[in-house]
Amino acid sequence: MLRAVIIDDERKSRENLELLVDSFVENVQIVGTADGVLTGISAIDEHNPDLIFLDIHLANGDGFQVLESLKNKEQNVIFVTGHEEHAVKAFRSDAVDYLLKPVCIEHLQGAVDRVRVRQTALSEQSASKNGQISLANSKGLQFIKTEDILYCKGDGAYTYFYLKNGERITTSKNLKEYENRLDGFNFFRSHKSFLVNLAEIKTYIRGDGSYAVMSNGDQVSVSKRRKDTFLAALGSA
Repeated sequence: MLRAVIIDDERKSRENLELLVDSFVENVQIVGTADGVLTGISAIDEHNPDLIFLDIHLANGDGFQVLESLKNKEQNVIFVTGHEEHAVKAFRSDAVDYLLKPVCIEHLQGAVDRVRVRQTALSEQSASKNGQISLANSKGLQFIKTEDILYCKGDGAYTYFYLKNGERITTSKNLKEYENRLDGFNFFRSHKSFLVNLAEIKTYIRGDGSYAVMSNGDQVSVSKRRKDTFLAALGSA
């Protein structure tokens, strides 16, 4: 759920936008509204929203003053205004989008979707720095430590994560996606269907159908063409 604040000097505009968001945009909650620069800054400080709907012309100033005051530079701003001439300045200020009044529902939904994409990317970057990976599910994002992953198994557009605690997590992204995201965390693509945590391998069994035995006893295939690089990686792990 994205928590949002609306800052607009016109009461009717605030009410109309809140109605549009409530009626046509999923998983966005309006937690506060304001009419000017000072009240807008106060609302942001109070609610610390994920998303700010911001007009250009405000009581006692303009929206760019609000933007410059943001303590959390990762907050997402969508300008909603009747003044088209400020669009270039808005995008240069790193706004996510610039919507003209009267607001088009489709454009509003698209702008919020871009916020979600940006939020996900920021979450993934933050998690990666902390030795975690974020996995999307129906409720949002689940964060797990990379060291708690035994291996990942790909099946077409899906990837299954097998964890040390016995849990299996299903995600709707392919294995290549996670091979890229787990790069640098001691994982190796041993087979087209498997990505393994090298630190959790207990035994390697040679032969035509060679495989690795993980710390929980599961067997993970090692393809012929990856065998040499796998053994090299295993030796340096």
